[in-house]
Amino acid sequence: MRSIPEEPKKVGTVPIIPDVPAPLPVPPVGEEGADVNPKATLSEYLYSILYMPHSMRMVCMTNLCCWMAHVCYSLYFTDFVGEAVFGGDPKAPEGSEGRALYESGVRFGCWGMSMYSLSCACYSLVIEKLIERYKARKVYICGLLFYSCGMMLMALTKHRVGVILFSWTAGVMYSTLFTMPYLLIAHYHASGTFAVTAEGEAIQEQGVRGLGTDVAIVSSMVFLAQFLLSCFLGTVVSISGTTTAVVCVASTLAACGAGFATQIMYLDL
Repeated sequence: MRSIPEEPKKVGTVPIIPDVPAPLPVPPVGEEGADVNPKATLSEYLYSILYMPHSMRMVCMTNLCCWMAHVCYSLYFTDFVGEAVFGGDPKAPEGSEGRALYESGVRFGCWGMSMYSLSCACYSLVIEKLIERYKARKVYICGLLFYSCGMMLMALTKHRVGVILFSWTAGVMYSTLFTMPYLLIAHYHASGTFAVTAEGEAIQEQGVRGLGTDVAIVSSMVFLAQFLLSCFLGTVVSISGTTTAVVCVASTLAACGAGFATQIMYLDL
């Protein structure tokens, strides 16, 4: 039979039927090499959660501060607009001027929330290009500082224009929350590197780490953020006597998140 000549492969193309090497013989149980990848025990699994590498710990701390900062905005923003910007009073009697001003402020705050959603969609389209051009470190830190400055300016101005304008910074924060932490975790697992020496050489991870576990740990920061905010934010508002404190707390927490982001290991991202 005549052999069919192989077509030259083009760069960047994937063959329809890839060349699969012949399977290697599997040694029976008990022989040398049979237990190359042992399964992790329950104690090793729990150990990997409690004693995570410094790189993972910094990602979790950054994500925790970011979620706390964002929850301040998403839950209490319209209340801030109704009271601090419009001068309304939610406790005023029905039909009074204070109650009407508060309800008008809440309705106007919804426009700010819509700007936040729009900015999140727009920023999500360009964040990948920004990472390619400016690297992940600058994009992560600058995104958090951008939100922090926006919330502080909103608290200082207490103006309707500021409500619309500075709400765009919240969209940047929300898009960053669902992009950067998971990008970093995937990069750690893809490279198998969770720590480096002072010379920049990779340190092999001794424990067993799972990608799904690390993603779940970082994602759980949103629940911890909600719990912590429910413990102290009401007290902060009561002591300060104004809902402006909520926006100030959001700005402070975002700045703390930017500080933790400076300690994250970015490798070559």
